Amino acid sequence: MPVTTSCVVTGTAVRPLAADVCLDGRRPVLAVGSNAAASQLRQKLGPDLAVPVHAVRVSDLAVGHSAHVSRAGYIPYTPYEHRGRTLRAVVLWLDDAQLARMDETEPNYDRVRLSSAHYRLALESGDVVAGYDVYRSVHGVIAGLPATTQADAFAQLARRPGIPDDPLPVLAGSARRRAAVTAALAAHAVDARLRTAPGR
Repeated sequence: MPVTTSCVVTGTAVRPLAADVCLDGRRPVLAVGSNAAASQLRQKLGPDLAVPVHAVRVSDLAVGHSAHVSRAGYIPYTPYEHRGRTLRAVVLWLDDAQLARMDETEPNYDRVRLSSAHYRLALESGDVVAGYDVYRSVHGVIAGLPATTQADAFAQLARRPGIPDDPLPVLAGSARRRAAVTAALAAHAVDARLRTAPGR
């Protein structure tokens, strides 16, 4: 389950975030999808991790589904621009080693820099983070499919032309089927339209 409140994720616990937590040398990364889950962070970053997390609100962003099938057989999330929408999410504060490792685990995404000048990111305190990173799918976002459960996503996509009705376990067990569905999803992909900022 994703964390939804400000906290520190360690290898053994999720602890409250101290008001005076030191963020020096750490980079803010907006977590979309499974990267907001403590279990996923432990799997990716190892048992000795300590990651400060802030609950945030981001203006003019929403979450949809990437136009690809992951190795685990699911259709993951990706952010896209949605004017007028407010996204509730969390920001991970990663050190250099954690950031490099996170990049390695995201082969289907580019890490890009966003600015609060375009997508205002505010902490619960009201403080605004001037710039932050996010992982944007290299496959684009599936048009007309806001973030939903995997079962619902597959059910909706199965009604579209060219999308086979493959259950998640079948896709998880077959690289060939994952590639076929990813290729079919390309016809339904649109650009996320994220206005990126310099400084990645």
